Amino acid sequence: MTTSERGPNRIRIDQVRVGLYIKLDSWLGHPFLFSAFKVRNEEQIAALKSMGLTDIEYVPAKSDCPPGPPPADPSTKTVPPGAQESAALEALMHEKKARIEALNRERERVRAAERKYVKTANSVKNVMRLANNNPAQAAQLSGEVADEFAALFSAEQNPYIHLMGDNVADESAYFHSVNVTVLSLILARALGMSDRDTLREIAQGAVLHDVGKALVPGPILLKDEELSAPEMKLFQMHPAYGIKLMQAVPDLPKRVREIILFHHELCDGSGYPKGVQANSLDQAVRIVTIANAYDNLCNPRVLKRARTPSEALSHLFKNEAARYDKTALPAFIKSLGVYPPGTIVKLVSGRIGIVMTVDPADLLNPNLMIYDPEIPKDDAPSLHLKRDLDDRIERTLRPAALPEAVHDYLSPRKRICYFVDHAGAS
Repeated sequence: MTTSERGPNRIRIDQVRVGLYIKLDSWLGHPFLFSAFKVRNEEQIAALKSMGLTDIEYVPAKSDCPPGPPPADPSTKTVPPGAQESAALEALMHEKKARIEALNRERERVRAAERKYVKTANSVKNVMRLANNNPAQAAQLSGEVADEFAALFSAEQNPYIHLMGDNVADESAYFHSVNVTVLSLILARALGMSDRDTLREIAQGAVLHDVGKALVPGPILLKDEELSAPEMKLFQMHPAYGIKLMQAVPDLPKRVREIILFHHELCDGSGYPKGVQANSLDQAVRIVTIANAYDNLCNPRVLKRARTPSEALSHLFKNEAARYDKTALPAFIKSLGVYPPGTIVKLVSGRIGIVMTVDPADLLNPNLMIYDPEIPKDDAPSLHLKRDLDDRIERTLRPAALPEAVHDYLSPRKRICYFVDHAGAS
């Protein structure tokens, strides 16, 4: 059969070369993580030959080179796989099995983090419900949540930052307090803060930072458009309302009280409610202020104004750096990396994915969920950019720019929600 009889993009298996981008018929029955990929080495070619294929589809636009020349005699049959090819196939099948097992463990680890997230979000919800009528109990419960976070972040192991699944991301309006707590502790750790009591107070302050919203009228909090000047003035009273509620708790740490009252104060004095210069405040306050500002950019009250995670970091650095601690803001950006969880990326290979997990020790190689129509969305693995994909990020994408099928598959979050655990935690 000639090349034209095979189809314009189908070639004989013995024409496959390193650098060709090929497509297999399905995800099952072969040793590769994807059904479409660029051939990287001779071992992959040997494995393809050992599968008994006579021809294969390739994608010229994604290939680095043309196929190898066809045999001089078109009737020549493909040489059956030998011992070398069979050994290559067996080795790759074993590697794929090991990777799938590792990916399944990673999937369960994320699911465990999601279960912990829901439990924590429910605890924070109860804190807010109790704050108005029983502030002492609210403070106690927030302290218990803070203890759990402090234990996690004071451990020697590096915490992994996870993007929560779209099934839990809108668990409640209290996800913001959980986000700010996680992000504040990530920043505190990046700044070298490891004392457990200090981390606990930062966590408790972050959990309680918006407690004063319990006294802001619901229509203002739920309004999905810009607030009028009087409404904004009332909204900006929530830090003062919060500290007023917590006056009934005499043993609440000073640092926690300052976080509640001053988390909207800025270094240039343009914040509220008092307009003080944040440089004069405890560093813990400045940490929570940055985490709060970032999450408000990603998850604003008016959803149409939401920025992507990378856009939010860029905005803080380029447009508002003077408002925030000059040491803490760069550390925050560095700790989340160029591609924070929730970022949509296009890879050099042309694949599109969403950043699911970030290891602060390896920020340029996050774990991604990749769009692959051959793999059901519910089974889509979270793959390490370098180890599993051997790829690089070319650029970030806005969710609105995605084709409908890709958008539905990756499910860009309307609300970006984070949680953490340690490698190997269950």
